[in-house]
Amino acid sequence: MLALLSFAIAALIWGVSLAQSVERPSVGNALEQRQLELEVLASRQGDSAQAAEEKLLQALQQSPEAGSSDSLIAQALLEQSLEQNEPSRRHLTTVLQSGPADLQPLAAALLEPEKQADALPPLPQRPLYRLLSCDALGRPSQDCVAGDVIEQAQWRLSLLNLLPLSGVLFGIVLLLQLIWQSWRGHGNPPPPLRGPELNLTEVVLIIAGGFVVLGGVVTPLLALPALGGLLAPLSLTPALRAATEVLILYSLSALPAVLVLALLLRGLPAGEACWLQWRASWLNWPQAGRGLLMSLPVVALSGWLVERFWPNAGGSNPLLEEVLNGRSSLALLMLAFTATVLAPLFEELLFRGVLLPVVGARWGIAAGIGVSALVFALAHLSLSEAPPLLALGIGLGWLRWSSGRLLSTVVMHGLWNGLTFFNLVLLGS
Repeated sequence: MLALLSFAIAALIWGVSLAQSVERPSVGNALEQRQLELEVLASRQGDSAQAAEEKLLQALQQSPEAGSSDSLIAQALLEQSLEQNEPSRRHLTTVLQSGPADLQPLAAALLEPEKQADALPPLPQRPLYRLLSCDALGRPSQDCVAGDVIEQAQWRLSLLNLLPLSGVLFGIVLLLQLIWQSWRGHGNPPPPLRGPELNLTEVVLIIAGGFVVLGGVVTPLLALPALGGLLAPLSLTPALRAATEVLILYSLSALPAVLVLALLLRGLPAGEACWLQWRASWLNWPQAGRGLLMSLPVVALSGWLVERFWPNAGGSNPLLEEVLNGRSSLALLMLAFTATVLAPLFEELLFRGVLLPVVGARWGIAAGIGVSALVFALAHLSLSEAPPLLALGIGLGWLRWSSGRLLSTVVMHGLWNGLTFFNLVLLGS
């Protein structure tokens, strides 16, 4: 009865959250804008600057934030660079009349650059718009940005383009090799898949009761007020405070499911609790790298299909925005630890350590991989991100089955999150 009640509550929570996810803002447009900003900066010394500026201006105009004062300033700067003076003046006038006080001096200076004082008005944070401000005000670029800003944009853009592309190409080669070996019967047989001797009711208690109800609802309700009082006396920047809250709250939210699992494992005969098959070894790293590369083409394809048939879908993880706009090195380090260490350890313990082998022992390996991947995808509470996460979950499940090592899936999950984190830092730095 407790398992059924937990399942019903968890299904209601996930159903409502997934339905509401389409209304949450997406970080996709912000990522596109940042990449286009890098393209504009990188092309400043070439002949393709105008085309890159036109693409960025179009992305800004189509953004959900197109009417904000920050976006209007960015649009006006690009329009001035493209000699679209009338819309530029209209946007600057709007900011001057109704925008925030910190942006009005820049709008006034851009409207009448000949009347500007010797001191520059407060400039936008991002390098491209600082550089465009200097151009519009007739000031040398070194007054607004560091001298190596274009060179940095070029190598960052190269990394952002080459890393995913090379990963996908290597992954396709490895997938074709695996298919060929399987067809010829030359593949190595996987080791026996072993997991804790739990039944499906106990697994429901761990995931629905411990993870969703206690960890996802009860713990935040109890912990957030206490956490606010604990951090209030500390002189933390907003970014560092947010990162600290994420780290502590995630750790606390993971505890209920881990405690329920530990209690259930204690009731098993001696030795069976070790059947999670962590199996730490140097092999974890090459196995994880190979699994990640083989998953990249499928994840990329599913992400492209979502973008193709559901453009501008909402529901991005709010942590992506935190990393993209992060300005504190310590805050980014704390977010990186949460994303690349804590989250992989906890999620792989539940989904590939417990759920996959228990379901696989009853309904077959394919069902175990599929069910664990589906629950893993839905657990992130975003309909638009579910297809790529489902593909990633299948890759993680395949690695768990083929290697017989749970720690290899933890490393692969950490590498995936680390790659995503690295891309966001490149775009946001």
